[in-house]
Amino acid sequence: MAHHEGFPGLEEVRFARDEDLGGLEVRLARYKDFAFANHWHDCFSIGAALNGGSLCIRNRDNSVIRTGQLCLLNPGQVHSGVPARDVGITYLMFYVDPGEMRRVATRVTGRDDGCPEFHSVISADPELFQAMLRLDRAVFGKGGLLTRESLSLSALAELLVRNGHLRPDARRDGDEPGAVSRAREYLADNLSGPVSLDDLARAAGLSAYHLLRVFKKAVGVTPHAWLTQLRVERARRLLLQGVSPAEAALATGFYDQSHFTNTFRRFMGVTPRRYRLLR
Repeated sequence: MAHHEGFPGLEEVRFARDEDLGGLEVRLARYKDFAFANHWHDCFSIGAALNGGSLCIRNRDNSVIRTGQLCLLNPGQVHSGVPARDVGITYLMFYVDPGEMRRVATRVTGRDDGCPEFHSVISADPELFQAMLRLDRAVFGKGGLLTRESLSLSALAELLVRNGHLRPDARRDGDEPGAVSRAREYLADNLSGPVSLDDLARAAGLSAYHLLRVFKKAVGVTPHAWLTQLRVERARRLLLQGVSPAEAALATGFYDQSHFTNTFRRFMGVTPRRYRLLR
């Protein structure tokens, strides 16, 4: 943990930036005695309170963020950070470039209406809170490209729909059953390399936002969860053929041996090495 000079009581825990997600930055920090002066950012700032609480905007009774809630700030919106007495706050901050948020809004509505904005400061929606936590885990856990892109689009889109008054495009976007089938075929044919959400959407013939919704409705899981299951199943078959765990991981798109081992064990209950001995 890095301690910052000139910021008494502020302890930065971790920080990450994901260029695949339009430069999304995620920070986990905790502070107790330090209060931020009024300031602003040139990006969207989304805070998720993991523990404790803080006043987000001075002189606003409805801008106190508490455990399990989100603070939603638009670019240029002046805010502060005054932690709850004797408790402080541990929180995640997501910094989203305005251009990226505009692209998300366009994917939701099917048209470019300019940069969106949040219409409320505090969100007590537990589903949105959990969506941001999943995005954090994917970014810091170095999840696959499709996983990170899908979780980012889903979370940010729902934030805008529920707190920015965006209306999803109501038009039917192509042949949905056929699109889901094409998406499944594309995933099966691309196990060894990174799969992007845009490439999958093009193969399916749907917009990325619409595909995420109809795919889960049709098969019960998200495209990235389906891809993970496909990779485990293909790896399992390779192991039974005598392929080494390292070779099986490489052939099925797992980015390192640890990731492969942990994922395989989560689905199969044993490590790849032990499973290989069963043949």
